[in-house]
Amino acid sequence: MDNNSNEKEPDITLEPTNNEEQPSEKGSSFGAINEISQKRDLSAIIPKFEEFSNEEGIELISRDNTLKSDGAVSIGTITVDGDIVPNENAVMPEQIDMEQRKIEQQKNKASKKKKERKKRNKTAQKIQNTTALASLMIMLALGGFFYYLYKRPTDKDFTPLNITVELGDKLPSAMSSYVKPGVGKLTNEMAYARDLSQVDVSKVGVYDFTITYKGIKKTGTITIKDTKAPILEVREVVISENGTFDASSFVQRCSDSSGCNYSFQDETITSKYTSPGSYIVYIVARDAFDNATTKKASLIIEATGNLRSYYKEVPYNNSLGYELYETYDLRFMNAAQDAILLSGNHTVEYRYQSKDRYEKAREQYNGEVNYSCDDAKMIIRFAESNKTSIGSNYSQLRDIESYLNREGFTMK
Repeated sequence: MDNNSNEKEPDITLEPTNNEEQPSEKGSSFGAINEISQKRDLSAIIPKFEEFSNEEGIELISRDNTLKSDGAVSIGTITVDGDIVPNENAVMPEQIDMEQRKIEQQKNKASKKKKERKKRNKTAQKIQNTTALASLMIMLALGGFFYYLYKRPTDKDFTPLNITVELGDKLPSAMSSYVKPGVGKLTNEMAYARDLSQVDVSKVGVYDFTITYKGIKKTGTITIKDTKAPILEVREVVISENGTFDASSFVQRCSDSSGCNYSFQDETITSKYTSPGSYIVYIVARDAFDNATTKKASLIIEATGNLRSYYKEVPYNNSLGYELYETYDLRFMNAAQDAILLSGNHTVEYRYQSKDRYEKAREQYNGEVNYSCDDAKMIIRFAESNKTSIGSNYSQLRDIESYLNREGFTMK
C-alpha cells in the first residue's frame, strides 16, 4: 500500500457479495436497528476503523470505546487487489437502549441526591440534638438555681424525731434526741421547746410530743415498748414427802416493768416428782408482753417428819387493800422436839383486789430485794430462803412451833 501522504485514504464501503441478499430497511449485516421509532445510540454500531497491514492486505479492526468492550472486533480485510472481504464471523456490539440508559442515569442521580439528603439530615439531626442537649443543660442549671433559691432548707425546716424507749426507762434528756435542725447542727438547745406531758413511760403505747421553734410547732412520736425479759433469781425448795410446791415456790426474786408470771417448763413436774429424792426443775418467768426468762432450780423431797409447813391467812382488809397469805417451809435435823432448824423458806403474799391500790404498791416494792410482782393476779410476793432461825432467833423445833402458834400459824 502506498504511504504517500498526498494520496487520500480510499473510501471503504462494505458491500455484500452477489450471493448475499440486500439488507432490509430494518437491519444490515453489522446489526439491525430493530425499532426505528425508538431513539437509539448509534455509536455502538459505528466502529472506529484502524488499519493493520499483513501479506494478504489490510485488516479492518473496530475498537469500540463507547461501550468499553473487551478487545477489538475484526470487521474485514482489504486485499492487495483492492477487494473488500467482510468477516462473516464479526459480531457487532449490541445497540444501547437510550431510554433504559436515561432511567439508569435518573436512578443514579436520585440515589446520589438521596445520599446527599440523608447526609444533610444527619448533620441537621446532630445539630438539633446538640442544641436540645445544650437547652436541657441550661434548663437544669436554671431549675437548680431557682430550687436552691426558693426551696433550700432553712432553720425553720426542723424535724421532730420518732424515738423508741424501753418500758420503765427514763426519757432521754438531750434535745438532740427529739429534733433534727433544718440546717447545720443543733447548737442552741434552749431555742427549742418540747412538750412531753402526754408521754407515760410506765405503759406500753405510742405517744405524741411537740417541738416549738420560732413560733412553729411540730409533732413527733415516742414509742414505749417492752422488749426485755424479766430478771429472775431462783432458790432451792425442800419439801416433805407429802408436801406440795408450785413454780412460784422456786422464785427468789423477779423484776420486770410489766410484772412476772411463773410456770414450769414441764407442767407435769408436780405429779411426776412425789417420791423422796433430789430433782432439777426449770422455772419460766414471763412478763405481760411474752418476754421470758428460764432458770434451773433444785427440788428436794425429804421423808415425812423432818419437814414442816405452817401457814396463816388474813382476810381482806379494806383499809389495807389486800388479803394476806403467809407460809413457813422449815427443815429440821429430825422430828424430835429439840431438833435444830437446818433451813427454811418464808413467803408472804399480798393479794390485792383494787387495781389502783395494787399499782401504787407495785411502784413502791417493784425492784426491791426479795419482792416480786404478779400483774395478772395482782399479787406482790415477799420471799426469803435459807433461814436458820425464826422469830427472836428461835432455832429448836419446840420454840419455833410455840412462836408460830402465838402468831396465828397453823401446821399444814
